[in-house]
Amino acid sequence: MQHSIPLILSSAVMLNFGACNDDGKFHPEFFAFQTGFANATKNDPAYLADMVQTAGFDGVELMGLGRVDAFLPELAKRNLKLHALYLKLDLDSKQPYDANLKQVLTKHKGQIHYLWFHVHSGKHPRSDPAGDERCVEVLRELSDFARPLNVRIGIYMHVGLWAERFSDGVRIARKVKRDNVGAVFNLCHYLRTVGPDNLEQELTGAFPHVMLVSINGADDGDTTRMGWNRLIQPLGDGTFDVARVLKVLRTMNYDGPVGLQGFAVPQKPEEFFPASVKAWNKYIRNINNRP
Repeated sequence: MQHSIPLILSSAVMLNFGACNDDGKFHPEFFAFQTGFANATKNDPAYLADMVQTAGFDGVELMGLGRVDAFLPELAKRNLKLHALYLKLDLDSKQPYDANLKQVLTKHKGQIHYLWFHVHSGKHPRSDPAGDERCVEVLRELSDFARPLNVRIGIYMHVGLWAERFSDGVRIARKVKRDNVGAVFNLCHYLRTVGPDNLEQELTGAFPHVMLVSINGADDGDTTRMGWNRLIQPLGDGTFDVARVLKVLRTMNYDGPVGLQGFAVPQKPEEFFPASVKAWNKYIRNINNRP
């Protein structure tokens, strides 16, 4: 497989959305995961786009390629973005990602901004560096294709998969050495795999390789023993101080969007989406008002 000369990562060249307003204050774009739609009253794109807009989000994430064509026109009507596509990358397969991906990206150039890949392998155990070479090869190929389309790529940490930990994504991103490839910091999975104690140190040390971030309400304590009902709550609920994450992002001049995880939240999104955006705005106000 042919590759162009790798582009070395630096904080000066990371490709991201601006996260500051004209007044210089920290205010990343905030988007809703498709997982949060599960209990919605209706499932059609127009209704869901209205719900997202009314709640106050800047856009959405979608899972897979199947709903892209239906959602994009509805998002455009409401000045919302398709921030990210959640996609599978299988290290053991000759075709490691959806064969239609490049066609979809080309068709919708300028309308899809991030891909984040949950990375699987049956051959390699979780977090096993023996899979790095194959993962780096695939991500460099995708990086070369995505760059002219201004698409960024995140390695999505996920409990139980090969790229399970945030440190896995950071390790791989450092090996890929492309400024449009980085690690996703996913709060609920981070709390489940590592726990909260060294969050600031690990997240700070990952820059400039942090490509995307997701947050949600969660409980504090021995989080590695908690279930998802405690680790994924509406933003503003739970005892964990989510501002810890946002303060690091501001300090490190993070320029990307932030997503709201909504997996298995029992409340209807018509209820917990607006409440989560309200909590988000409160966090951002407090961070910008602190000395």
